[in-house]
Amino acid sequence: MSGVSQPDLAGSIGIGNFRPAQAVTVGLKLERYAPGAALRPYVQCYWQARWQGGGGKSAGMELLHPDGATGLLFNFGATLERDGERVHGDCWIDGPKRSTARLAVGTSLDLLGVRFLPGMAFPFVGDTLSALAGEGLTPGDALRRLELDALHERLWRTPDLAERLALLDEYLLDRLRHSERVPSGLMASLGWLQRHHGQGSIAALVDELPFGQRRLERLFQRHVGLSPKRYARLLRVAHSRELIKQSGATTSLTDTAFAVGYFDQSHFIHDFKAVTGFTPGGYLDHVQRRYGRQAQQ
Repeated sequence: MSGVSQPDLAGSIGIGNFRPAQAVTVGLKLERYAPGAALRPYVQCYWQARWQGGGGKSAGMELLHPDGATGLLFNFGATLERDGERVHGDCWIDGPKRSTARLAVGTSLDLLGVRFLPGMAFPFVGDTLSALAGEGLTPGDALRRLELDALHERLWRTPDLAERLALLDEYLLDRLRHSERVPSGLMASLGWLQRHHGQGSIAALVDELPFGQRRLERLFQRHVGLSPKRYARLLRVAHSRELIKQSGATTSLTDTAFAVGYFDQSHFIHDFKAVTGFTPGGYLDHVQRRYGRQAQQ
């Protein structure tokens, strides 16, 4: 494959699918921040999710859609509730997910996170990403060399947000200096899949690579934590979600399925539900019920 292109997934990150924070007076407020220039090939964003305003509004649920990426998560509020279970601890590695997580949101929510680009967490985590894949959070002390508990303590003692972000920059840059480079073949493969929105066969991708499918599979297990096929499915479902949000009921779900490369409606429904927990029609109802004509999640 000639040339290496960096995937651009900033518009489809899982945590970024929280509702926007504009004009929030009471309720969830999410803000995203760019890392320093040296980290931008690796880090999608830093983000902060907090409850803003009074405590009279009831808690809700936010969807965290998977994008094949890994993150770091630091909690400064009460115990998290995710997918109906309480998650104890202060910091975690949020490994690559295969399906949408559901986060309970209430007045005690106070989270700070790092979201890596898909395939770009290995230099910082230093562990095969497939070992971190799954639907749960990996406690920070599971990988002691990361010293996430110590980092959480430093962040806790530094309530100023700008100083917290500077600490994250410093921490990640230090780990980057002592890490191996991300293979260019992996970066090219991720870019190819992203540009095709997960459509096109893995065989077609391999035809453009200077190595075979077995090597591609090993790269993805080590650096992404998902197989190329499963990662491609996440991209296809993410693309279909965006189309549903943009067009609402004005475009049939059959046309949406065709637009994202599904020629079998049952296959589209199966994949969509496996990832999001909704059927396509159920997701459309959810969006319209919650946001009306202006879909935002």
